[in-house]
Amino acid sequence: MISITKEFTFETAHRISNHPAACKHIHGHSYRLLVTVSAEEIQENDMIIDFKELKQIVNEKVIKTFDHALVLKRNDENIKLAQNIDSKIFWMEYEPTVERLIEYIKIQIQNSLGKPVFLKKLKLYETASSFGEWEK
Repeated sequence: MISITKEFTFETAHRISNHPAACKHIHGHSYRLLVTVSAEEIQENDMIIDFKELKQIVNEKVIKTFDHALVLKRNDENIKLAQNIDSKIFWMEYEPTVERLIEYIKIQIQNSLGKPVFLKKLKLYETASSFGEWEK
């Protein structure tokens, strides 16, 4: 098994509407995303995937969606709050926790990779010392 990893960063604001403390308020993070893809064998071009191709996929499916956006769970409280916000808003069916963001990112990248390459691991840092992971 051969794997490669590429790192990405994006700035996103969110609120966790059901949180009992400060996270219920709109606040932002400088997210750091590590994307690891794998394949059984190196291809004829001596790579499993070109880093440039991986970058294009992640930029189109993830960064474009989340960078400088406000991410909110679609509920009555947040819909009312958003009426007064002139900003890029990305609506989710769940609270935008690091776990739910990884789940969304996983689907977007998996659906964009061609065989024989597959998504092996995601690591999403919400802060310098707090992160979530998904691994196949």
